Amino acid sequence: MLRPLHAVLCAIGIAAIIQPCLCQEDRPTVGLVLTGGGARGAAHVGVLLALEDSGIPIDYVVGTSVGAHVGGYYASGWSPKSMWSMLGTEEFRSRITGRRLHEFTFDTEPYSPSALSIRLGTDLGDIKGHVISSLSLDWSLMEELTPACAAANSNFDSLMVPFRCVASDVLAKTDTVFSQGNLAQSIRASMSFPFYMQPVWIDGRPFYDGGLYNNRPVDVMIEHFDPDIILVSGVESAMADFNSDDLISQLEALVVHYADSDSSNRVLEIDVDLDVSTLDFDGSIHACEEGYAQGLAFIEAHKMDLPRLKESNAIAHRRNQFISKQSDFEVNNIQVSGLDDNQKGHAERVLNFRGENHGIGGLKRRLFLLESDPFIGRVFPTAQQRNGAIDIQLEASAERDLELKLGGNISSQGLSMGYAAIGLNHFSRLPFTLQLTSTIGQFYADLGLGIKLHLPSKSPIVFEPVLNFRRWNYTRKLVGFLREIRPTFFKSSEMEWGGRLEISSGLRSAFRLSLLSLNTKDITYTDWLFSPEDPTNDDRFLGSQMGMTWLHNSLNHRQFGTRGQRIEIGGHYFHGNYSSKFSPIDVSNARDSVDTDVAFLRGHARLQSFLSLTDNWAVGLNAECRLSNEKLRTTYRGSLAQAPSYNPMPGGRVLFLENFSAFNYRAVGLITDMELLYGIHLRTEIHAFKATNRITNADKGPRLIPDSPVFWMTGARLWKELPVGPISMGVEYYENERYPVFFEVLLGFRLFQPGARR
Repeated sequence: MLRPLHAVLCAIGIAAIIQPCLCQEDRPTVGLVLTGGGARGAAHVGVLLALEDSGIPIDYVVGTSVGAHVGGYYASGWSPKSMWSMLGTEEFRSRITGRRLHEFTFDTEPYSPSALSIRLGTDLGDIKGHVISSLSLDWSLMEELTPACAAANSNFDSLMVPFRCVASDVLAKTDTVFSQGNLAQSIRASMSFPFYMQPVWIDGRPFYDGGLYNNRPVDVMIEHFDPDIILVSGVESAMADFNSDDLISQLEALVVHYADSDSSNRVLEIDVDLDVSTLDFDGSIHACEEGYAQGLAFIEAHKMDLPRLKESNAIAHRRNQFISKQSDFEVNNIQVSGLDDNQKGHAERVLNFRGENHGIGGLKRRLFLLESDPFIGRVFPTAQQRNGAIDIQLEASAERDLELKLGGNISSQGLSMGYAAIGLNHFSRLPFTLQLTSTIGQFYADLGLGIKLHLPSKSPIVFEPVLNFRRWNYTRKLVGFLREIRPTFFKSSEMEWGGRLEISSGLRSAFRLSLLSLNTKDITYTDWLFSPEDPTNDDRFLGSQMGMTWLHNSLNHRQFGTRGQRIEIGGHYFHGNYSSKFSPIDVSNARDSVDTDVAFLRGHARLQSFLSLTDNWAVGLNAECRLSNEKLRTTYRGSLAQAPSYNPMPGGRVLFLENFSAFNYRAVGLITDMELLYGIHLRTEIHAFKATNRITNADKGPRLIPDSPVFWMTGARLWKELPVGPISMGVEYYENERYPVFFEVLLGFRLFQPGARR
């Protein structure tokens, strides 16, 4: 009774085993070769979709550079439609350009006007040899391909489609073919274009872009798989573009090796004609569309030469079977290498990894936080799956210890400033950075010296002894681009020394404690219309300040934010000696003086928050409140000089705003920002300001008037983010000011280091 049933089961089992072989034997086998070509490689996705839609089987895949990227994802079970969808996202652009998504951007110096940073090594004076950070790409390859690699037991023949990845061994001066091992690492090695990305080190050897020695690896397909038909999806440049202004295109023309076409009859070439440059990743969707259209045209032209699948859902069935073998990407442990014990401890404190209690999203943000750390250079993660769990080996390197920063701004109103800073890192048991900063300009200048000591703790703590000098020159009227600004009616100088302590309360927030000594001097004139020979009013304060501020900052741009929010809440106590030498208004040709001890409190709260209504349109809210029990100074302008000012727009930061300064006030504003074309934004703002007690100039000196009206300011700017900082052109209006209209063209950052007094 059992023997017939046993025979039937055996027959079914044998049929199931030999069925794939029979299906493949009754048609020619097909191999697909995907070439390199940078952003043009998105056309490979369109070609793949055309082949699948037409029922053309793909039995083997070989890829180099971006072809390895597309081919590796396809072999891992990604459908062409899924890849097409990914290419149109900001996530993909961040991976391939090195520009982080806003969620993973950490600006450790939000007030710095620097636009250019150069890292040098003090030992050899070496400079970084790559353009972009590859962490976004490294993480995505690891997260998305590790489950497939584990399901195939690190054997590329056991992927959904057998796959080969071509990279370049620059020491041996030849191409290298990866057929097993870490899939994500192999693909990343194949994409390491010189000077654009760092190489990947495997078994002690650096590997670069596969196109350097074999950009059209038909020979690899023949040697490893020897299929009956070889399809080549070619996206290389039609010719070496030495006339291009694009540095990467010129490098590509110099170093990429374009192999001669194979003369075999079994090689069929799908050369996609594209007007897309090597780094034009904004043209990825266009490249996909062209790849699909030209792929369909190729299939139609060669329909008699190409085999077809008998089952319309055969590819989807095979893909689903392979995906079902893959496990979720869950990290069990992280091991840091490449640093000494003290440096490793610092890196682990920044990561703050807690195994199963630490989600993948949080771990990813911590990795980007680690890379933004001033002491950490490269961060390269690789993953291995063991016993159903994933261990990450994090290769980190110490950052070059000498950093030069340059920045500032150029203004059409003669308010230009130059900024320079030099920092020296010491990465040891107690990491610290010694930094000297300087800003030079006719309106504003500063000089600062500080030491940032990174104290060992579970939460980042930074102690910073500081010594700062600052100087402002406010003028009565601005007279134009690169012209001398005269006359100066208010000069202010500050010196502060002491210490600040910053305690992290999250990835983007911290408590800041300060204890500083202050020495300030304000020089003003009594009358608005004055002569340089007129006597000045001199106000001085010598004392101390201590306070605490909690700050959260997730804005995506330092000067013109469009996403995220900034929240600041704090209070400060001032105590010291106030002295003044002044000319009383009600007594002609007389001088008077005051010398007294003062003490007062200040509290403040600020909010700036943006809501994205569409991909190109954001609306923001700006609100600010100040509270203080501070008293008036002896003169009107001396009191305004001491009082905080509401200046949310770039022009207001260089204007002496009489109606928008007070010891106690409330202000609120509405901001709209719309991206037009080519990254150009139109930004409009309107703000309302109301002082609790307005500072006015009376017959016998300054007075506080409780019944203060609401004053308005508004502005509009066109701006665009450039590698050297934002460029903008705008007009601003300040109600009831002496010169209410302010027009300016500005290149760079108008940002000032926060001082203890303001």
